[in-house]
Amino acid sequence: MFRLSRALAVLVCLGLLAAAGPAAAQARGPFGFLNRLFTPEREVAPPPGEIPNVPRNARPQRPNGQVAPQRKKQAVMPAEPSYPVVDVAPKALDAKKILVIGDFMAGGLAWGLDQAFADDPSIQILDRSEGSSGFVRDDYYDWAATLPELLDETKPDRIVVLIGSNDRQAIRAADGKFAPRTEEWQKAYQERVGRFLLALQTYGKPVYWVGVPPLKSGDGSADMAYLNTVFKSRAEAVGAHFVDIWDGFADEEGKFIARGPDMDGQARQLRSGDGINFTKSGRRKLAFYVERDIRRDTGVGPAIGTAAPLNPNETTEIGPDGKERKVGPVVSLTDPAPGASAGTLAGAPRPVDTATPPSDPNASAAYKLTVDGVPPPAKPGRADDFSWKPPGMDAANSGSGASVVDGIVLLPAATPPAP
Repeated sequence: MFRLSRALAVLVCLGLLAAAGPAAAQARGPFGFLNRLFTPEREVAPPPGEIPNVPRNARPQRPNGQVAPQRKKQAVMPAEPSYPVVDVAPKALDAKKILVIGDFMAGGLAWGLDQAFADDPSIQILDRSEGSSGFVRDDYYDWAATLPELLDETKPDRIVVLIGSNDRQAIRAADGKFAPRTEEWQKAYQERVGRFLLALQTYGKPVYWVGVPPLKSGDGSADMAYLNTVFKSRAEAVGAHFVDIWDGFADEEGKFIARGPDMDGQARQLRSGDGINFTKSGRRKLAFYVERDIRRDTGVGPAIGTAAPLNPNETTEIGPDGKERKVGPVVSLTDPAPGASAGTLAGAPRPVDTATPPSDPNASAAYKLTVDGVPPPAKPGRADDFSWKPPGMDAANSGSGASVVDGIVLLPAATPPAP
């Protein structure tokens, strides 16, 4: 009976193993139930195409088991606030018309002037710029030929010109092709500028010729400085007013800057990434110099000081009392007085100052200190008087026969008494 019971128990176990199947036997090992009791459960790999459930804070590991370093987040520069654009108010029927002509820079200048006089119904800005125009490619757009009809159509009271940024290229003429800045090129270019000014002079209205600004490339800035010499001499010869804006977009050495103070004295991006075009704040600053002269000549609106307050080295700060203060720029004591270089252009090399030679004995104390390096003589008793002699020593000892050598008082030798 006992043998029969044991045989039945063996048959039941074999039946259970057969029901579990070969897959379960492989997963649980040869000992089945005992293996599950004493062996920890193994992790089963996910099926192909299924993403495993990984915690978010888990850091990736390299094949060798090391933890990969986390990438540092790059600091994001705060975005510059957008320039506030003013809505242009409707203009009066008898508003003074200001015509702006030239290339793509003139278009930006017209936008800035429109913002400058947005609240003034007595000034209307007319933008008639041609972006790709210039004096070199008169086959594309001939300003001298189209000006009479344009002036007769618009009938402006004042004319603003900004042109030349597209003229860094060869001139094609009937007698050949001339490379930029060659003698033939300069002669042909000046003739075309003369024809343009003749058409403006015939119309008989005030003209404001705005000089071209520096460019990002050194060669481009050199070409713009040369063009300014041509424009200034030709414009002033016929009575036009030349507006020099170079210093407003250059550093103290006359070189290009992309960022500087805006109309409010706050540092802003003035030029675009290509180093040629202007941003909105740059256009408004560009228009400031023309707006200043127009208000001065017409008496429209509040007068603006003649001294340019937009020096790139000058900033505006708010003091503890809540008032604005102008800080800077640093002024060299050896610079010429204001107005001394009125005949020279910004960006041009400064002439050597030979007004007072270093050896002039009549030179001022400031000139001797800053140029010759000779300090002024110290006054007796002042903080910078480093002599050992006290004040009034000479007067006190004038009748005693004492002398002073290197600040030491030497008394005369004692004389023997008379017999």
